[in-house]
Amino acid sequence: MLTSNYSILKIVFSSLMLVIFLASCSGGGNKVATKYYLIDPVEYDALNFTSDKPLAIEIIDVHIPQYLERFHIATRIGENRLKFSESNQWGENLRKNLMRTLARNLSRLLSTQDIGTPLNRSSSSPDFRVQVYIEQFELGIDHKVR
Repeated sequence: MLTSNYSILKIVFSSLMLVIFLASCSGGGNKVATKYYLIDPVEYDALNFTSDKPLAIEIIDVHIPQYLERFHIATRIGENRLKFSESNQWGENLRKNLMRTLARNLSRLLSTQDIGTPLNRSSSSPDFRVQVYIEQFELGIDHKVR
């Protein structure tokens, strides 16, 4: 009788392990693939500056709220509520992406290659220093990014 109880226990245990193994292999088959996003520069028409030397700009820093310092993209779902997407994420650090994009936009808009950032220093003395503070950067309940 002890041997038959052991055999039944062995079969039940093996069946349970098989079910667990098969469930883990399926991995929740309806999982949505992650999409990655970047902020790209805007195509500007250059402004017409008449100057003997091109402008030199230094971007000191781009500040973003702490809740944006993550890869998951934020969506505002209420006046004081945010939702972070598992399937929509930034392709890189948002602050660095914004800083690089700002530098490219200023370079195109002001017709100068002399844009320095903490990521890419310039050797010349800047004519202007820029520091940017972003207070909000998420999709709102009205489907507009603010």
